[in-house]
Amino acid sequence: MIGASTIVNRFAKAVSTYETQATVQRTAADLLTELLGRHLHTLAPRILEIGCGTGLLTRQVAARFAPSEMVLNDICPEMEVCFTNVPRTTFLPGDAQTLQWPGQFDVIVSSSAVQWFDDLRAFATRCAAVLPKDGILAVSGFGPKTLTEVRQLTGYGLDYPDFDGFVAAFSEAFEPLESEHRTCVLHFESGWDVLRHLKETGVTATGAGRTQLWTRRQLATFVTDYNRQFVGDGGKVTLTYEPFFFVGKRR
Repeated sequence: MIGASTIVNRFAKAVSTYETQATVQRTAADLLTELLGRHLHTLAPRILEIGCGTGLLTRQVAARFAPSEMVLNDICPEMEVCFTNVPRTTFLPGDAQTLQWPGQFDVIVSSSAVQWFDDLRAFATRCAAVLPKDGILAVSGFGPKTLTEVRQLTGYGLDYPDFDGFVAAFSEAFEPLESEHRTCVLHFESGWDVLRHLKETGVTATGAGRTQLWTRRQLATFVTDYNRQFVGDGGKVTLTYEPFFFVGKRR
């Protein structure tokens, strides 16, 4: 698994550009909110968000469910600036795999973050410990088709679970209410634009876009190979994401 310091550094550099480039992550937050809305009927719930980033999911959840408080966690302390004027929120920096959570919650949400975790079952168990019976967990992550083009060229990438493994990891502690997976293909003018997209969303923390270690010739070779191998509709190159979704209630 990628080191925590690497993840922090890459996402800290992408704070100002993330929301411009994070089209798939925005769509994932939209759908996760919709799936959660089918099952969350608690008035003024206390909500924990894990991997809040710049607030794509935060804003949706706050507007739709009117929480009494949202505790916002992210491994990157620099994300706190995104919430300085957001009422009824508390920012809690640190690694969600080891942090002590402040009290009990009605709901835990996390969008486009859990793919970074070493052990999804252990994470699910930690979530269950701070939720009441029938408390809700709503998460999205990514599957093995994600960034498959870049992996083919570089050999770098995360070890994503398949969809069955993703659902199973949460189903021991949570009764499944919703589970869904999709494939999203983005189109770019060239491999250079793919590299820019990865950098500006912080996704280079996967190792897929370690451009600072590459020579100019290596970068040019990557772009040439990408342009040749992954041309899609209209002559543009493709980049694939595979978002997974799970909503469950604590057993």
